[in-house]
Amino acid sequence: NIGFACDYTYTITGDGQIVLEVHGLPQGTALPPTLPRIGLQLALPTAFDQVQWFGRGPGEAYRDTKQAQRFGHWHATVNELYTPYVFPQENGNRTDVSWVKFADAIGRGICFAGLPNFTAHRYTTMDLENAKHTTDLVPRDFITVTLDHEHNGIGTGSCGPGPWEQYQLKPAEFRFTVSLRPAQK
Repeated sequence: NIGFACDYTYTITGDGQIVLEVHGLPQGTALPPTLPRIGLQLALPTAFDQVQWFGRGPGEAYRDTKQAQRFGHWHATVNELYTPYVFPQENGNRTDVSWVKFADAIGRGICFAGLPNFTAHRYTTMDLENAKHTTDLVPRDFITVTLDHEHNGIGTGSCGPGPWEQYQLKPAEFRFTVSLRPAQK
């Protein structure tokens, strides 16, 4: 068996905040040389399509491309976070993020803090992986959100070399903490 043995510790506070601590240890001898990401993935209701964050933006940014984006308080819809590459692939990451809020049209939703990367799509990771053309993508009835502790750089992997060594995510022990709280207008 290969993978990570993970411990999840949840702390729920009196004001409705949930603090999740995750610790992972690599298991097995045949781990891949790099990993795409380490973090969490969850589904949110489609109504939570109004996104605000503080971090790099407004466009997508990865650990090896982030200098092209500036810090600020940004707003977008989930649809606007998607980058429509001709050949569907991982896209739309925002990095160096302090917090991100997903809300409905009147401001009710959920806020996450503690993990520096997020993506949000109307497609699952497997939808993007299996599609050969953008016309193959069919929006889901939920929003797929990834909250990443770390991720691999992208280099020019779709048409050239992969990321430089310093931007590669190697399998190793990890720890991260993320907090979730209800968001009001």
